[in-house]
Amino acid sequence: MINIFKLSLSFLFLNIMTFAFADSEILGDQAYLMKKDKAIGISPILTPVKVIKELKNKTIIQIRGFRLENYPQMIVRDMKRGELYVETKDEESSNKSFKIIKKYEDDYGEVWHEVEGIFVIDSKKIAKKPKGLYLKAKKMYERTCSMCHHLPAPSSYTVNQWPQQIESMMEQVALDVPTKSFIIKYLQQNAADAN
Repeated sequence: MINIFKLSLSFLFLNIMTFAFADSEILGDQAYLMKKDKAIGISPILTPVKVIKELKNKTIIQIRGFRLENYPQMIVRDMKRGELYVETKDEESSNKSFKIIKKYEDDYGEVWHEVEGIFVIDSKKIAKKPKGLYLKAKKMYERTCSMCHHLPAPSSYTVNQWPQQIESMMEQVALDVPTKSFIIKYLQQNAADAN
C-alpha cells in the first residue's frame, strides 16, 4: 500500500511540474548565457526559460525574473522567493543584458526590478526529458539526504529556507557544487510556498 501511495505521489508531482512549466522549457544543466559571443553569466539547472528560436547548435532563450536595484547581479524568481535564475559576472553585465519591465518597492523599502533578457545558450542545455530530470532530482535528494536522518518533505520549508537547510548539512555530506545546486533547485520548486 505504501509503495502504491509513493508511486501515486510521484506521478502527481511530475504532472504538477509539467503543468507549471507548460509554456516554457527548463535547463537540463547549468548554462552560460551569451551576448555577442561573450558569457555574461550563468543560469543553473532546472531554471525555466522561454525558447525564442532554435538554431543549429545554439538556442535563443528569454529569462524573466527579479533583481534588487542595488545588487543587480542576481536574478531570482520573484521578490519573495529567492530561487536563483541567473548570476551575472558583474553589475555592468546585468544592466546591459536585462531590460527593466517594472520597478517595485518591497515591505522593507528595497527597490526591485522585474527584468527580462534574451540570451544564446548551447542547445544541449535545454532539458529534452524534463519529467526524467525532475525524477532524477527527486531520487538524488532522497538518496543523499536520508542517509543520516528522517527525510523532510520538500514542502517542509520555504523557497528561501531550503538553501540554508542544505548548507547546514554540508558537514555530514560532501556534495559537489552541481549536485548541491540540483537538489536545492528541486526542493525550491517544490517548497511550501513554491506556487
